[in-house]
Amino acid sequence: MIDDLRKKNRLDLPLLFTAITLWVMGIFLVYSATYIHESGPLAGLYKQQIIWFGMALAIIFVIVAIPGRWLFNGAYIFYGFSLLLLLMAIVAGVNVMGAQRWISLGGFKIQPSEFAKVGLLLALARYLSEKTVSLNKITSFIVPGLIILVPFALVMKQPDLGTALVFCTVALPLFYWSRLSLLEVFYIVSPLLSLLLAAIPLLLSFSSGTSWGIFESIPWGIFFIIVIGVLYITRSPIFLWIGVITTNIFTSIIITVIWGSFLRDYQKMRIISFMNPQLDPFGAGYQVIQSKVAVGSGHIFGKGYLQGTQSRLSFLPEQHTDFIFSVLGEQFGIVGCSIVILLFLFLIIRGLMVTHNCRNRFLNLLAVGASAILCFHVFVNIAMTLGMMPVTGLPLPFLSYGGSFTITVAILIGLLLNARVTDQDF
Repeated sequence: MIDDLRKKNRLDLPLLFTAITLWVMGIFLVYSATYIHESGPLAGLYKQQIIWFGMALAIIFVIVAIPGRWLFNGAYIFYGFSLLLLLMAIVAGVNVMGAQRWISLGGFKIQPSEFAKVGLLLALARYLSEKTVSLNKITSFIVPGLIILVPFALVMKQPDLGTALVFCTVALPLFYWSRLSLLEVFYIVSPLLSLLLAAIPLLLSFSSGTSWGIFESIPWGIFFIIVIGVLYITRSPIFLWIGVITTNIFTSIIITVIWGSFLRDYQKMRIISFMNPQLDPFGAGYQVIQSKVAVGSGHIFGKGYLQGTQSRLSFLPEQHTDFIFSVLGEQFGIVGCSIVILLFLFLIIRGLMVTHNCRNRFLNLLAVGASAILCFHVFVNIAMTLGMMPVTGLPLPFLSYGGSFTITVAILIGLLLNARVTDQDF
């Protein structure tokens, strides 16, 4: 099958082989993170990952062979099916560590929120391929907003903040690709930036134990002046002035109220643990500390395969899933981490390049959305591992252990490859 598609110069072999290379690396890393366990739940996980890898390859070639029109026609059906799975997880799901995110089907545990990422991508791409959105017509956001809100609410119910953030993140590139201007994207993102700028002084004050007083408002105040300046320079209509200013003020106030009146100290400690994990070294900061120790101890070239003390002695929690990058850093050092990051960068850029060879708007949106999902996972997971972002539980594509996530990544790669191979006349 590969030979037939290659002869037509349509199958993106560099993208496919990069994905396969990362998956193979992941299998070896999962083995190195779990081989010390001769019994128990971690024993032999690499064998299961090999099976998932085989299934992933099969799924990729199945998706590549599906006509693009079928994906277009079945987009809303798959979206509805993914919502049904999310409801099943809430009603009759398996509770693991306080989160009800899994359901059992045929002896397998699957995580519906992973497939909901694909369902959301298909539904949004289908809608935005036929409609456009603009802040000049706020009602144009009603339908895509509902498409995002429903799975977002269901996933937050589980709860799973990391996956819920993926839903929001994938929407912005799709909105932009469907002719939303950069200025409009800035207006949409500005309330989130206001929230972050209002939250940072609160985090710093809590971690240091000292209050900044009125100086806490300076970062947000500067940004707010910039927002007003952009509104004025671009001669934005009055309804945009009202909407943008109102939402920015609201988000900055609401984060202050929530932080001061609703969050308890232990909850605040969990949030700031990535900034100063030493504040709670045996609690919220433990994972970050052990992760940074593992990565730092690898130095330039690492300790060598299977020689990582953090992984062999099981100091690092979830080292085969969320913190697999720490295992990579300890055993292969900065060089190994850099090679993997470059492979990720090449794969994401190659995914976006699909749009240059694809004239179909639906397939273009699928390529942009699939690349955005992969990029968000890579960025957040690595930043989390290095203590630059809070621990969110987002796995690292290709490298982290997990059946549902492996299948989801395979579907995304299949969609990227399909955009070039399929008939685009629809």
